[in-house]
Amino acid sequence: MFDKAPEGKDARPQAGEPTPEAAEDARIALRCNRKELQLVDSFVSSGEFATRSELMRSALHAFLRSRALSTAPAPAVDAEGFVEVPVRLRPEEYAAFETYSRHVANGRPVRDILAEIVRRGELELKVQELVARARATVREAAETRAQYGALQESGKDLERRGVVGR
Repeated sequence: MFDKAPEGKDARPQAGEPTPEAAEDARIALRCNRKELQLVDSFVSSGEFATRSELMRSALHAFLRSRALSTAPAPAVDAEGFVEVPVRLRPEEYAAFETYSRHVANGRPVRDILAEIVRRGELELKVQELVARARATVREAAETRAQYGALQESGKDLERRGVVGR
C-alpha cells in the first residue's frame, strides 16, 4: 500500500510470513490526478460501478485480457484450410439449427451450416423462417394423419351401423 517499501533488514519478511508476491489477494495503490478521480467518480455516481475499486478492477481485467488476446498465437488451420472455432449456443438455438440440418440442409453437419451462415449472413438464409416453415410442415402432416385416422374410424363406424356400405 506504500509507494516505497522500507529498506534494510526489517523490510524482509520474517520466517513463516508470506512474501508480498505470494499473497493471493495483494493490494496495490494508484495515483490519480484530480481530473482522473472526477472521471472515476462519475462512473461510480452513475451507478455503472458500485465503487472506485470495482471500476479499477474491471479496467485492469479488460486491459490484461486485451493484452493477452493480442499476444495469442494464430489458430491452427486444418487440412481443408479451415480454422475450428468453438461456438456457444443455447439448447433451443442448437435444436433450431439441427432441425434446419435435417429438414432443409439434407442432413449436413450443424457446424457446416453455422459456417455458411457466418459467411453469407443469417439474414440471407433466414434460418429461423426456414426452421419455422419446416416445423409447421411436420405439424401439418401430423395433423393431417390424425384427421385421416379420425375420418377412417368414422367411416368404419358408419359401416358398422349400416349407414354406408362398401
